[in-house]
Amino acid sequence: MARLDARCKIRIPVIIVVKGQDGNLESVTSNLGVGGAFINSSFSLPENTHLRLRAPLLGRELEVEGKVLRREDNGVAVKFLEVGEEEKSALWEYIRGNIEKTTCPNCGAAFENESARCSNCGIERDLGQPAYRDKYEEQQVSSWCSLLDLEIDRFLGTMDELEARLLGGIYEHDEILKKTHAAIDEMMAFCVKFEQNVQDRELVAKKQNEFKDKTAYMLCKSWFMNHARIWPQGYQGDYKMLDRIYKNIPLSEGIGSFIDCYFLDYSLSRAVRGRLLKAKEILTQEFLKKKDQSFFDIGCGSSRDLFEMSATIINSDIRVACIDIDEDALRFSMERLTYAGLGDLIQLRKYNVARMINRARNLKEFGAQDIIYSAGVFNYLPDSLILNLLGALYELLNPGGKMIIAFEDAEQYRRQEVHWLVNWDSFLQRAEPDCRALFSASGFPAVDIRRDETGVIMFCTLEKDGSL
Repeated sequence: MARLDARCKIRIPVIIVVKGQDGNLESVTSNLGVGGAFINSSFSLPENTHLRLRAPLLGRELEVEGKVLRREDNGVAVKFLEVGEEEKSALWEYIRGNIEKTTCPNCGAAFENESARCSNCGIERDLGQPAYRDKYEEQQVSSWCSLLDLEIDRFLGTMDELEARLLGGIYEHDEILKKTHAAIDEMMAFCVKFEQNVQDRELVAKKQNEFKDKTAYMLCKSWFMNHARIWPQGYQGDYKMLDRIYKNIPLSEGIGSFIDCYFLDYSLSRAVRGRLLKAKEILTQEFLKKKDQSFFDIGCGSSRDLFEMSATIINSDIRVACIDIDEDALRFSMERLTYAGLGDLIQLRKYNVARMINRARNLKEFGAQDIIYSAGVFNYLPDSLILNLLGALYELLNPGGKMIIAFEDAEQYRRQEVHWLVNWDSFLQRAEPDCRALFSASGFPAVDIRRDETGVIMFCTLEKDGSL
């Protein structure tokens, strides 16, 4: 697919400041656009690296935030993030003065005639005309919306064909599985490009809803896709969904079963299972350190982790208290944990974590704790609430006690699946620097972070009295 981004081939010296690293890097661009640049470099910058670029432009220093989209042998492609009006104007003026006359500055196709528009992308050729920038941006958005419609039609055509082969009995299981995965993955890859090039957040949200409407007849044949669109428990990330992701078994029939498989193989689904394994590893180590500890689980959900550690909990005389806002989840947990022999060691209670910002009330309600743990709730909480919670929960710890909070690293997964395929978008996008900043702002800079096997889940651990 042709690039839709006005740019010119130009070598400009650029200083690169990488977020979280000391010192600056120096290089040159090979091309420059309104939305990004390609930087020649011999050094390696991983994809999704956030950086700041500084370059001389029209007698002034241009400074923009960016993110590495991809690496190539001779350098990296950088996408500009939230370019300000002044910077965007400077980029336009520079590009207009340095474009090639024989190729389209927008898609790169060669001009075949004297038409006022590019025969490949349809964008007007003359960047020098008055008010071209506004017209260009409108045309660019329109082009991307048209491409999105075509891509959706192509995707649904592929899925219809695959379902027809299934119904006709003309298929190999592995082949249908592979092609279903490829079709959805290619659709999501296009959605990434759409979001990168259409900066209007309201329009993107509208297109996401339109996509869900157009694809409902097909994708909602998957139990997982349907559940994650309607959330019958009344909130996203409910215990039924997570428990079924843990089991990792398709629940649907026909083409829905193959769509289930895509959902279960998605990076966040694999991270949910990786989180369970790592949580069991971390908590088992803590439980075995000494007997008769108190353990407080915030947002316990189905309590799958405690169920699988039941023997360790019993042998170590761990006293467990769990809270959740979902009464169904609490009943499910009690049945499961009682079956595992933990009935006398477990207390489950409906309670909202947002109430736990009062230190005195926490102590009265729950008593001091040796281990405070949360697997996923904090992903859904705003920074302002977390800042209050961390201090209050720290005060609830006994000396030497530990707080273990899990977060998802937004830099380690593709988020389009949760925004386009389903309605699982209420968890906040945080990376490791954001999590460290939260702990630091709460007065706890010395936080230890360990990850699950997928690299997506960050277990942030804080020990009272500052020793890690």
